[in-house]
Amino acid sequence: MYIQKTKIFCLVVILVSLSHSAIGENAGVYKAASDQGIAADRWIEIDLYWFDYDDMEASAEQFWDRYYPMFENIENWKGVILNVGWLMDTVYEWQGSLNKKIDLPEDMEHWPFIKDEGQLTGSTEQRKKLWKHRFETLDGYNVVNYAPWTYGDLKKLVTILKKVGRDKYGLEDIRIGMLALGWRSIYHGELSAFSKTHENAYLKRGIRWGVPNLIAKLKEDPREYGAYPDGIPEGTPLVEFFGKQWGDLSKTVGLDAIVLRDSIMGVGIYVRNGPYGRTPPKEPKKVSQWSQATADLVRHTKQSNPEALVIGYSSAASAVGDWRVNCFDLETIAKEGYLDAWIDQSWAGAWNEIGQRPPEWASLWNAQRLGWTYQLGYILGHAAVLAESDVRHYFLTETFDAWESWDIIHTAADRLRWGIWAYSHAAVKTPSGLKMPAGSYISWCNQGKRLLSEEDVDFIVKHTNAALIDARNTKEVYGPTLVYNRSAMEWQNENSPNIKIKEWIDEQAGAVMKWSVPIMSITRLEYLKDVESDMFIVQTPVHMEASEKENLIELIESGKPTAIFGSPAGGLDKDIAEIIGIKTNFKTTGKLEFIATLNGQVKGIFEGLPNTFPLYHYFTKNKLTKPIQTLYWVKQENPALVLNNLKGKSLFFWDPPELATNIPYGNAGSLDQDLGSPIPYCLTARAINKMSKEADLCYVDQIKPYRPMQLSCWKTKDGDYRILAGNLEEGINHTSDKWVHNTFNIPESFELPDVFTAQEIWQDAKYVIGDNKLRVVLDQAETKLYILENE
Repeated sequence: MYIQKTKIFCLVVILVSLSHSAIGENAGVYKAASDQGIAADRWIEIDLYWFDYDDMEASAEQFWDRYYPMFENIENWKGVILNVGWLMDTVYEWQGSLNKKIDLPEDMEHWPFIKDEGQLTGSTEQRKKLWKHRFETLDGYNVVNYAPWTYGDLKKLVTILKKVGRDKYGLEDIRIGMLALGWRSIYHGELSAFSKTHENAYLKRGIRWGVPNLIAKLKEDPREYGAYPDGIPEGTPLVEFFGKQWGDLSKTVGLDAIVLRDSIMGVGIYVRNGPYGRTPPKEPKKVSQWSQATADLVRHTKQSNPEALVIGYSSAASAVGDWRVNCFDLETIAKEGYLDAWIDQSWAGAWNEIGQRPPEWASLWNAQRLGWTYQLGYILGHAAVLAESDVRHYFLTETFDAWESWDIIHTAADRLRWGIWAYSHAAVKTPSGLKMPAGSYISWCNQGKRLLSEEDVDFIVKHTNAALIDARNTKEVYGPTLVYNRSAMEWQNENSPNIKIKEWIDEQAGAVMKWSVPIMSITRLEYLKDVESDMFIVQTPVHMEASEKENLIELIESGKPTAIFGSPAGGLDKDIAEIIGIKTNFKTTGKLEFIATLNGQVKGIFEGLPNTFPLYHYFTKNKLTKPIQTLYWVKQENPALVLNNLKGKSLFFWDPPELATNIPYGNAGSLDQDLGSPIPYCLTARAINKMSKEADLCYVDQIKPYRPMQLSCWKTKDGDYRILAGNLEEGINHTSDKWVHNTFNIPESFELPDVFTAQEIWQDAKYVIGDNKLRVVLDQAETKLYILENE
């Protein structure tokens, strides 16, 4: 115990170590989750190769003995998704006979599975040595060949799984589905059989690579197919063929759902990519055509068997990029009513955690652009896109992998727990209240022949149930709220789809939130007048509806803290630009520039930052039209981040840089290289933090470029507050000293007592706080969840 005197009152901080049962297991959020039903959906994923072909009943018994707790108390949709050889051939090559052998690709290779657990320690150099040693001790790649499964065998397995689940565990409404992958080949297995007959069904990329050509028309094919017993007529649309084949197959086999996995809805994956590459075509008609084909795929798939669910799957990258580069309008598709659910493939740990891939994948030692905070940004982006539809939005919880080496539940359990809590609370602020994810998709449930342990299942169930119940009980999400501008995206695609206006707000937010900016909510520009937030961060305010523009101007003039992200060329309405005090004569962004400067500013918000720093900046020559503050310049005289506090405004504008992975130079080796440097993102975070402090909102004492810490804050309907904190980053700090710390300042508006309790439920500790300051210290890869009790 220690006592610190202040001018106003005494702060007494008492750290009490309590037993796991006292806090961790029986803390309110977990006790409540064990006592009530969960109004959410849940899906789990397993590969067909795990099941014993010769004794399916024994396999089903073993499967349910381990996994039935996943579905206890789940009140909404719940089910198991089988991976039946990955490729779309399971559907394409269906001939209507249960006796036909499924065309499962031969000689696929799974990666060596990690046997050791825990984080690698030391500097980056030292950790890379440990990484190589880790894989030197493992077996090599192993060839996987499926048993000779027929469609009748698959039907038998589906029937057995439902029967055992129902009869032994009372799971009356379990659904069994399958996934389909859009690629022509995977894991060095043989090429899609269907692609050999219908080569135009795939857009070829590389010798053994391909993604669906959704606008393809098939040639005449006399072979018998399940939905086409007389053969495929000349000119049949590929998407219609797939949909009807799925309908006939699913009805015959008894499948209840299909997950349209990687590269089916959105052929480009892992980066902002699409059917025409990293830049969409100039012709709006091509974008529209591809989007319509994607919509047709979903419609045919649903209409062919209306009882079966159709579930989409994200690219793992920017939600804004779906329409702008991947060329499909998810919002319009969702509103048509044929898509039942959407999974954000938030495999954050698989990309974030270092040393998880074999050394020959050295370029993916650190792929943080798909890591923890970026996935939160992408989930928020999709949440805004889906907000006005009935599509159920899921986040993905990774465990270990059935084909690749990562093992996040054992090597990064703290960060995995953070992901469950953060993603379940990713909120859309709508005029009728908060809208949270509808449930989760858990992948995978096998690694080779190994299942998750009972302890692993308990970990997933405990945290997921508690997080989802807490999300349903959330009253307010604090911190900045992103603002999605549908109008701008629509105009751009209908007029100049190839012109980019720095519209990637979900990606930009994913970077900025690394430096303690508590972004955990999003809204839509048309909702702006009818929702509340501490601060709004607005995406490219241009080509707005008249009412949207009017409401945004009213917001800015009110003095409410507001940020604008986008390019002054094409991404900023001229009247909004005038209010900010910035302009450019450029019509589009120009060549890349690589150096920015503070021009000698060193005090206050600039403390500890270098005067010049690298970045990847698509250039416009900007000029100030008002005496406002510039925080940094590109090419010395061109303001890129400006702060306007004139006439009571609390406004700043950011002309953001790019990631290296999104420019022609390709992948970067670590996050600092991908960003160029942390400085522009850290400085933007400091600007947001400064505005928050001045407005008596949540803020932190310090933001250090090489000591990032994630923070989020929300309030429950019971009046308690939650603070989520994470030491999540790899590729920023390359030293062996990985701990981070910060002080979270709790605003007076929280109306907590002068002295209150902060309960940290994961590390089993209590603190008594009397100065509204929560001091957070996190070791390597550590995360914490605090409850501030309003009693």
